[in-house]
Amino acid sequence: MGQNREVKMKAVILAGGRGTRLLPYTIVIPKPMLPIGGMPVVEIIAKQLYHYGFEDVTISLGYLSDMVKVFLSGKQGEPGLPDFSFHVENSPKGTAGPIKELEISAENFVVMNGDILTNLNLSELYDFHCEKSATLTIAIRHTSYQLPFGAVTINEKYEVLNFEEKPKIELMDNIGAYVYSQRALTFIHEDEKIDVNTLVLRLIEAGEKVCAYLNVGPYYWIDIGTHADYEKANEELAGLLSEFPFLKGIKK
Repeated sequence: MGQNREVKMKAVILAGGRGTRLLPYTIVIPKPMLPIGGMPVVEIIAKQLYHYGFEDVTISLGYLSDMVKVFLSGKQGEPGLPDFSFHVENSPKGTAGPIKELEISAENFVVMNGDILTNLNLSELYDFHCEKSATLTIAIRHTSYQLPFGAVTINEKYEVLNFEEKPKIELMDNIGAYVYSQRALTFIHEDEKIDVNTLVLRLIEAGEKVCAYLNVGPYYWIDIGTHADYEKANEELAGLLSEFPFLKGIKK
């Protein structure tokens, strides 16, 4: 446990997106309410946050907000779930803009996208951020992509210097989990629509410390934002329940 923890740790779930890539499901169901193993993904994320010590969670809502609000309000007080509060955007504010409007009293707090399924240890992510005294911390992972075609390198005379068949590209992915400090919010303007990538660049330009948390151990992660990945998450979760200790009672 880190030494900079608040008495009651706080977190935010961003659950306001329209989920257009998941149409037609999201015509009547907001993306965070889509079930994985019979449980809405927003409830899974809330259980995960509570499991790692985050007892006070604000849900940032937009599209079909009433459905999420009614569902989680009905869950208020259940064992294994945090206390909920809700904020509804008056207009879309991106992936960072809504956080400016929230009244989060904690000096540091976790922010989770409402469309990811992961068993990442959020307590370790939080402690890392505090130990680094970062303005903002991004959780990342190693990813490699194999291109389905050959890659050609040329010079300014259009002469071929190298030809590599189906090369692998190594990247560091943003997984949609963050720790914000209150200082990070001072770089978001009032009523501004801004995504987290723009905020990160703004912080770096201002000389602020932005850190990346890389968990080198194996952990599960998937973004359910497409039909293929949503179906994959449902197929895989049944065989991974032992790695998700906060999901007791989910359908197998």
